[in-house]
Amino acid sequence: MMVTDRKGAYQTVHWQAHQSTNAEMPENTLAAMRYAWELGGIPELDIRQTADGVIIGMHDTTPKRTTNAPESDQDRLISECTFAEVQEWDAGIKFSELYRGEKVPALAQILSVLAQYPERELYLDYKEIDLEKMALLIKEYGVGRQIIFCHSNHENCKTVKRLVPEVRTMQWIPDKEVDDRFQETLETGFDSLDIVQIHLVDAKANEGWRYRLQREFLQEALKHLDEDGLELEVLPFHFDQDSMFELLDMGIRRFAVDEPKVFVETIHRYFNDKQNG
Repeated sequence: MMVTDRKGAYQTVHWQAHQSTNAEMPENTLAAMRYAWELGGIPELDIRQTADGVIIGMHDTTPKRTTNAPESDQDRLISECTFAEVQEWDAGIKFSELYRGEKVPALAQILSVLAQYPERELYLDYKEIDLEKMALLIKEYGVGRQIIFCHSNHENCKTVKRLVPEVRTMQWIPDKEVDDRFQETLETGFDSLDIVQIHLVDAKANEGWRYRLQREFLQEALKHLDEDGLELEVLPFHFDQDSMFELLDMGIRRFAVDEPKVFVETIHRYFNDKQNG
């Protein structure tokens, strides 16, 4: 997403359309992917594997929350269902009648669309799949440079970088674990990583800074990553204009958000304010 600062220079803000709590679209659907791309962002696809080995877009271990799967299927593990069974469910209707007919997509379906638009990118968030099978699909569609692979386990990121070196890798770290986990990753020299994502959860009491994780930690993390040629991404589970402006003022230019349209509007306000001095 390109915006201009007060000097008319272009600034790039990268953003991920987080799926599992997405407030604007039925998550992990082709409709959600297209929505994020058209807004100038990067959609995320949570990936699981069916009993017959098809990698699909699905966050949860079962279809109960996001599909209209019949009662007999609602608590079945995705890993125990065939792809044909998964395709019988509607993945849009529980979100809104507007999205009736949306199916749980296969990763191959999403990659085939991605391959038609080399300027677009896609996050793949590992849930439960065969990484070698995923790597083969990425190579088949020739989209390695358009993929950002995400997981909390640093070892999985290392594996993917070995399998498909052109794929960018991102380790995500929950805020309650960030002190130890970030230090561990730092001590490896951020081995095989391109991005580190840190989660931002609201503090119980807002005393001039919205989040539980202190701004000083974020500033230090940003410094370390920048020195090593990596990027810091933050996932603020909630934000308003003031908190987002503070993050931007710190120099953060990569975000994951649950409200893409609201985020884009906020980003434009920020740079408009900077232009108008």
